[in-house]
Amino acid sequence: MWFVGYNFLLSLLFLLALPLLPLLPLLGKRFSAGLGQRLGYYPPALTRTSAGAQPVWIHASSVGEVRSIETLVRELKNRQPRRRILLSTFTSSGQAIAEKITGVDAAIYLPLDFLWTVRRALRQWNPTLLLIAETEIWPNLLSECFRRGIPAVMVSGRLSPRSLPRYQRFGGFFRQVLGRFAAIGAQSAEDAARMVKLGADPSRVTVVGSLKSAGAPAPASRLASVARHGKKLLIAGSTHGGEEEILLASFAALRPKFPELSMVLAPRHPQRFDEVEALVRRSGFSFQRRSRSADGDLFARDILLLDTLGELGEFFACGDIAFVGGSLVDIGGHNILEPARAGKAILFGSYMSNLPALAGEFKSAGAAMEVADGPALTAALAQLLADDAQRLAMGRRALTASAQDDGAMQRNYNLAARYLTDAPVPLGAVPSYGEGDLTIHV
Repeated sequence: MWFVGYNFLLSLLFLLALPLLPLLPLLGKRFSAGLGQRLGYYPPALTRTSAGAQPVWIHASSVGEVRSIETLVRELKNRQPRRRILLSTFTSSGQAIAEKITGVDAAIYLPLDFLWTVRRALRQWNPTLLLIAETEIWPNLLSECFRRGIPAVMVSGRLSPRSLPRYQRFGGFFRQVLGRFAAIGAQSAEDAARMVKLGADPSRVTVVGSLKSAGAPAPASRLASVARHGKKLLIAGSTHGGEEEILLASFAALRPKFPELSMVLAPRHPQRFDEVEALVRRSGFSFQRRSRSADGDLFARDILLLDTLGELGEFFACGDIAFVGGSLVDIGGHNILEPARAGKAILFGSYMSNLPALAGEFKSAGAAMEVADGPALTAALAQLLADDAQRLAMGRRALTASAQDDGAMQRNYNLAARYLTDAPVPLGAVPSYGEGDLTIHV
């Protein structure tokens, strides 16, 4: 009954939105990119790459999730080089990164969760296994995989305390949806317990750790040799609306005392690049956009607007202080491990519900500082800019705290590998857990 109601609402929404489809190109790439693929139509040039090969289908929604599964893709290819890998994303920014990942045979847009689009996509790709990174719950995709005997496994799964009550409003529905997973690998015991509270079968849930923790250490930045003109660099990464204003106000307050300070401002979403440029322009500071700047002239102005994809890690590596966005406004915070692996002093706001345990560990280790608002951000930046020894020591502690967790990648891979078989998988098959079983108390 739940699925009937879900599909009725989806169909109704689709019919209401149908007259607007011709207008999508006017709304920009965010809405129009990959429209045919989202409706389940994939170009023959793409489908031929995996025709008859029963690929492993990995879904990673956006940039953060796509980057987190790179190590898993690499491990799958190293262990089973003939295995084809299909990687789907939901956002155009995620797609741009996915297309560059070594080991991915085809990068596609996820079909919208209508029965007819999902069925068409599954007929075209015929995957042997579906791996879903973090918390991407698509009821019809999961249900159709279950019906066809294609095991679906959640890897590096996460369910925040803030999200759980929202899902629980439709607890009966999500209990059925989670039942379509053959196995759920959670990032932490807390995430696993929340999955069980939502209705997941405890016998299918285990703790595997976060794939973001399993990432490789930051490589040496090719930008390290770029002329800095004696400047100290604040790298503000993955910022959201409301944060750029705070950062610009802090920057303005600090410049009289620290004239050597420059800022790299990297909005989280590409569709906001022009909006943020307008904010920077109104601030009165000199600025340039990365997309219009040569490597040798990146830090000649007060502010660099990072309007390209896939380069934030490089800028963290050549900066002095990192601010991690989505944390001064109620977003939940973004990945602090990227600047940590570059050995940088890290600042973030009070909204870190996406990574509460990790944020707490970094604060306790003196590897990061939490700032509640604009004045606190200004004070923390002034403290670190004035004290090189403290800033560098904080960066060293961040590097230590971010020590690569090879076990997380191996546990996620092992969970997926249990289903990498050419033999038919019984409908609703439940894994038999051995080493690493979890007893969850809720």
